[in-house]
Amino acid sequence: MKRSYKRWSKEEVMRVIGELSRGGTQLNSGYIARNYPALAYAGRKFYGSWESAIKAAGLNYEAIRRKCFWSKKKIVAQIRQLKGAGEKLNVSAAEKTHGGLVGAASVYFGSWRQAIVAAGYDYAKIKRQKEWSKAEIVNEVKRMKATGLELGTTIPVRKRYRTLHAAAVRYFGSWAAAMKAAKLERLLKH
Repeated sequence: MKRSYKRWSKEEVMRVIGELSRGGTQLNSGYIARNYPALAYAGRKFYGSWESAIKAAGLNYEAIRRKCFWSKKKIVAQIRQLKGAGEKLNVSAAEKTHGGLVGAASVYFGSWRQAIVAAGYDYAKIKRQKEWSKAEIVNEVKRMKATGLELGTTIPVRKRYRTLHAAAVRYFGSWAAAMKAAKLERLLKH
């Protein structure tokens, strides 16, 4: 079987980039190198770099590039833009849609929470999980017991009340220790 080779020219590189752009294909260098290696090579050959080829096609390479070079100022601006657009900024939602931003925030600010605060927002109002105290955990366990919920084994509690269970383990070391603190150890199934 004979392979067919495409004859590339500057015009052909521009035509294909335009076609891919109109079709919504990613045009960052990594994607093109993996999926269209001949185009990537021709772009570099005729224009010196993939970035130059994209610019010659009249496209904004900064908007296309996948690697974003972050700074504290850019991170804060992006967080404000996302907040203004009504996007969820709790860490789990942000990691799903803006993983690079969350990672950069951790590098530049130490945590996503600290980046949110630097952007001028109260993280307690943004995060999804409730902050628990030992007293609140004990009171919630007692309230749940009063409503007749099964609290004696860890697995059903962990499945139905994940945040409470996680807080109990974090503050007391185990669900059993939280039950003891609530003076409900007699309910524990051994």
